[in-house]
Amino acid sequence: MEKKKMDKKREALRKRQLDLANKYKDAVLKKYKNLTKSVVLFGSLVRGDFHEKSDIDILVVIDDTLSRFTPEMKDRFDDELYDIAKRINESITVQPAWTLTEFWDMARIGHPLLYTIVRDGWALYDTGFFIPVRKLLELGKIPTTLEAVEKFMETAPQKINRVETAKMYMVAEDLYYAMLNSSQAVLMYMGQNPPSPKHTPAEVDEHLVKTQLLERNYLEDLAAVIEFRKKTEHKEIKDISGVELDEFIQKSKQFVSRMEQLLLQLQKKKKETIVQKNYEVMIKAAVAALKKMEKLPDDPKDLPQAVKAYLIDKGHVDPYFNEVFGKVVMMRKMLDEDKTGEIPQRDLELTREYVRRFVRDLEPLLEAKTGPQKGKKMKKK
Repeated sequence: MEKKKMDKKREALRKRQLDLANKYKDAVLKKYKNLTKSVVLFGSLVRGDFHEKSDIDILVVIDDTLSRFTPEMKDRFDDELYDIAKRINESITVQPAWTLTEFWDMARIGHPLLYTIVRDGWALYDTGFFIPVRKLLELGKIPTTLEAVEKFMETAPQKINRVETAKMYMVAEDLYYAMLNSSQAVLMYMGQNPPSPKHTPAEVDEHLVKTQLLERNYLEDLAAVIEFRKKTEHKEIKDISGVELDEFIQKSKQFVSRMEQLLLQLQKKKKETIVQKNYEVMIKAAVAALKKMEKLPDDPKDLPQAVKAYLIDKGHVDPYFNEVFGKVVMMRKMLDEDKTGEIPQRDLELTREYVRRFVRDLEPLLEAKTGPQKGKKMKKK
């Protein structure tokens, strides 16, 4: 009875939040329908882990191909989207709009941020491109994304399960592709193009063994299974003992397990690198801007307050960067505590994009010429 009551309460909350999201969508379309290509809802509401204090995360994609769209126009548009959201409800968090050009550029390269939004998002309004891209993503047709990496990795254990009851030709084939797919997944995650089967051992040697990420015996096991598959294909091996077959199965299992472990290690390292880079870039930009304004506090602990007082409240950057700054500092603390594994990948990628936009928005301030001040001499260049 209590569970049913809770379910009804959550459903009512979900309906209220969806109504607010649609109200925002209608308000945007009423004013900017000719520019709007898509209005996307994402975050906790679509994932199902929302609660009463959850934000309603919305992204608007706009058409920048109709006319010349300057950065200043884009900033004014973002400000208007923010104002519309706050007039409707404080819980609506509208992200800086994506232009159509930005969307397709990210789709073309399989950008992780696009992966996050397209995978998790619901199109409240779409003119016919967001949903097709989502379908392509689900099919793994957008290359070098985490989706494609996971697609390769997920097939490996399935191949191992099949091989234990398969016939002779299936044994060699499945063991071969289990090891091939899992090693290709790791190479793809490292930024390498998926190598052909013929060149995979050489790529594993070059990027994993020689860099001391992988022990050489795993490369030898890969070579052994490739040879086994080749001889089976050419019917040089027509029968194999149970002991020999078990050895090949064991080699493949250990190889796939090691690739899964290595992928986790690489993901952890990449997360740590992104967290550190986000922190360094945002702090450096904030310090440079405050220094330019002669508002840099003596105590680094006062930096967050200075950012809010002189960069946000003075209108140099949008108010949502106050939350972004807090997240960047929090993630850096989690790095020191070795807790980056608790940071969702989508949060990390979104934060990286917001840091990039923070730096971009500060460029006019940083590039502005400072005139000579009273009582100070101009330095000769």
